[in-house]
Amino acid sequence: MTKDKILDVSIDLFSKYGYDGVSVRQIAREVGIRESSIYNHYSNKQAILKAILDYYVEEMISDDIPLEQAAMNLDRGFDYFYKAGCDAFLSKLKEDRMMKITRLFFIESYHNDDVKNFLKETIINAPVKGWIDLFNLMKAKNIIRKDCDVEQLSESFFYYGMFLLYEHFILNYPEDDEEFLNEFLVKTESHAKIIFNSAKVREA
Repeated sequence: MTKDKILDVSIDLFSKYGYDGVSVRQIAREVGIRESSIYNHYSNKQAILKAILDYYVEEMISDDIPLEQAAMNLDRGFDYFYKAGCDAFLSKLKEDRMMKITRLFFIESYHNDDVKNFLKETIINAPVKGWIDLFNLMKAKNIIRKDCDVEQLSESFFYYGMFLLYEHFILNYPEDDEEFLNEFLVKTESHAKIIFNSAKVREA
């Protein structure tokens, strides 16, 4: 479909040249349609960007593990619990389209307020709140100590992964995506164990 092709081309161009560095005319040329035909599907370039961000969120949350399932995974041990969540995340991120969008919102967060708010609220704050719920669940199950600051734990868990993504998509770009994703799993799992071991209830 033309609309899907417009989205694909826009993702590719925006991730390479930045949102401001790409014109609607350039998108139309790459798609192989007239510039005016773009407006049959999207009202303007900003609408294309919004569609891209909406697509990213829909894809990422489609495999979200409900809190009830997370509780069951916790009962099988922290290692199983963490790897199940990380595998679900990486299965989405490894898709070429999703990798390009991830780089796009890192780049655009510097000078596009809509993208900056998206990154802050949807990519950072929402997952941290999810981790807070999970750590509260761990407290209720007597897995971590009652005196643990769940907000600080959640930020410590999540921010390291965000740094690795930033390092890959900005500081080390271009870098082999497959190699990075393999290293991402190893590094974040190791980091998670360190944080978890510092907070877990010690057996008597």
